Amino acid sequence: MGLIESIRSVFNPIKKDQRHEQRQLNVVPAYGGAVVVDSDKALTFTAVWSAIKLLSEAVSSLPMGVFTDDDGNKYPDTSNPLYNIIKYKPNNYQSRSTFLEKIMMDILTNGNSYVFIERNGAGKVTQLLPLNFDDVTITTKDGYLFYETKNGFFDSSDILHFKTLSQDGIVGLSPIDQCKNAIGWGMAVEEFGNTFFKNGAKLSGVLQTDRALSETAIDRLRNSFNNVYSSLSGANQTAILEEGLTFKPVSINPDQAQFLSSRTFSIEEVGRIFRVAPHLLYDLSKSSFNNVEMQSQEFLTFSLLPYLVKIEQEMNLKLFTSNELGKTFIEFNVNGLLRGNVKDRSDYYRTMINIGAMSINEVRRKENMNKIEDGDKHFMQMNMTTIEKIGEDAAADS
Repeated sequence: MGLIESIRSVFNPIKKDQRHEQRQLNVVPAYGGAVVVDSDKALTFTAVWSAIKLLSEAVSSLPMGVFTDDDGNKYPDTSNPLYNIIKYKPNNYQSRSTFLEKIMMDILTNGNSYVFIERNGAGKVTQLLPLNFDDVTITTKDGYLFYETKNGFFDSSDILHFKTLSQDGIVGLSPIDQCKNAIGWGMAVEEFGNTFFKNGAKLSGVLQTDRALSETAIDRLRNSFNNVYSSLSGANQTAILEEGLTFKPVSINPDQAQFLSSRTFSIEEVGRIFRVAPHLLYDLSKSSFNNVEMQSQEFLTFSLLPYLVKIEQEMNLKLFTSNELGKTFIEFNVNGLLRGNVKDRSDYYRTMINIGAMSINEVRRKENMNKIEDGDKHFMQMNMTTIEKIGEDAAADS
């Protein structure tokens, strides 16, 4: 199987029993049973799915491009062969957004994401092809890193390796594996709630009688009672008892039948794992109109920025030659996330125009508006002067 076919197998995940031994399942005790926590199972928990989906889509939606630094001025480097690859089409079968979503999905679930750098005979990058996490093994030899795939060994300069927090600086730690207890606890609460409501949300009880019953009669009565009254469809029905039976419910603390507080806590735990505020996971119990906007700014700073920096630095280090490094670079555009509300943007633009830091056309570009004639000029107010000048003017007037 060729390299392209091997890479495209990322869309046909390998079965669990074929994965590396390091991907062994983690089991977390639950209510009388166990919850299996791995990357696939964790994605079925809505809070984990929402957090990963949010981060992946947020990063993939940000514009990114190739730029050149010319004496402190930054310009899009449209002549660079990497420009179209980074901005529009990383490979022959993925858009930029799909490519970045794949990278983020692997980072957030496995802690590592691998991308093969395809180059032509002249050494120029032609495609960026994502690899399946389970198909890659990292080895070291004489102080150098090598990546083993189904097609052999590759030097580290041929593989983009994006990772989360790492203990050795080589392999990232999986957030799901490291926090399996917290995720498993939330899944266990959800499973317990499903079982509770599946049984009609009714308290369990005992059937009592003074008569002696055979084992056959006991089994028949138990099955008959459970079949009619233990499901939601049987809730609130009138029980008909025979053989002198009476029903005695087993008391239970009403707080034990309330799962809202437990589920809210499990959402907060997932938010801590992925550095996502609860309101972004649609838990608005502790949010208000006044603080949601500030929390959105924090989302960029504390949640997204670490991933953006990792992606930018890895690409800049391995996609450019030593002569280009530092002069040509890849960068995300996060201005759209920093725009704030209309009033805040208006005040900011007014201040920047008044001090001559921005032109009218620069403001219009940030607002996705076409430029106007003479809009590139910079202006400053004329009623400002130095303290010394004020003293001189006062002396002249006297």
